[in-house]
Amino acid sequence: MKRTPAVQLIAGGKEFDSYRAEAALEGILEKQLGGDRQEAVETFRGDETSWARVLDAARTPSLFAPKRAVVVRGAESLTGDDDGVAAFAADPAPGVTLVLIASKIDRRKGVWRRLNEMATVETVEPLKGQALRAAVADAVRRRKLSLTPEGLAELIDRVGQDFRRLVGEVDKLAAYGFAGPIGPEEVASVLGRGLARPLYALTDAFAQRRRDQVLELMEEALDDGEAPLRLLGALHRTLRQLRGARALRAARAPREELAGRLGILPFKIGDVLAAAERWSEEALDTALEALDRADRRIKTGGEPRVALTAAVVEAGGGRGPAPSSSSRRPLR
Repeated sequence: MKRTPAVQLIAGGKEFDSYRAEAALEGILEKQLGGDRQEAVETFRGDETSWARVLDAARTPSLFAPKRAVVVRGAESLTGDDDGVAAFAADPAPGVTLVLIASKIDRRKGVWRRLNEMATVETVEPLKGQALRAAVADAVRRRKLSLTPEGLAELIDRVGQDFRRLVGEVDKLAAYGFAGPIGPEEVASVLGRGLARPLYALTDAFAQRRRDQVLELMEEALDDGEAPLRLLGALHRTLRQLRGARALRAARAPREELAGRLGILPFKIGDVLAAAERWSEEALDTALEALDRADRRIKTGGEPRVALTAAVVEAGGGRGPAPSSSSRRPLR
């Protein structure tokens, strides 16, 4: 069945990313209408209208705009008879684009099954892994910025997987007017951690089992105001990547697949594989158990510095230095 660009469906999958949905909408409007959209866009909310009203608007010509777009946000909430949708998709009004934005639908049923077959469909789930990094890198390029691979890793590590927030932080970096490539120190500074050392320095040291350095970097991060559970999460993610690297290596997975499967930047593959050689499955189990105990201690009121220090010592094997008196002071 031929799909028509006159009906555009922007929909979530297992999840829905509203930022990507708005970006997709902007792309459609730019392509169909260009920059001059006065009197050319009519917008509805699905929970405030019906299919009949939307289709009537799409078929009613305008004296002022030869090309138009009818946009429905929250289209999953549209009510009433939807039988006319298929007819409109098969024979749309000249110059009209109907854009339906729906966060969660069942594409196997009813009108959504028909639209999935007849409309131009874009799925807007949250980006993850390599796709997220590629999208952030593209946002950086479009703003004519230059981030080093370490700077990009630091940005994503600090902000997380929310693409909207990541783009906002890229805009913040652009506002600072850096002349050259932006490294992790600059990223850490702009994102509100002063001259704190990048978080990846901690996770790299942990992966390489440099226990004393891990303890030192962890103390610095806590003194700089880093959240204890965020540090714990970073260490936990490192162990999962190391375990994944060992499994993929044992399965003889091609090297070019490793970055996407492990959720790391390509330039880090060699470091992760080398670090994985330092860990046995038993050591990884021990380390994960130590981090889980620290998580429980912190969440049940235990002193975070003491819990984290104990976890690092237990994870690294052997005895390490006990927390100093300064280490036992409450976190700010």
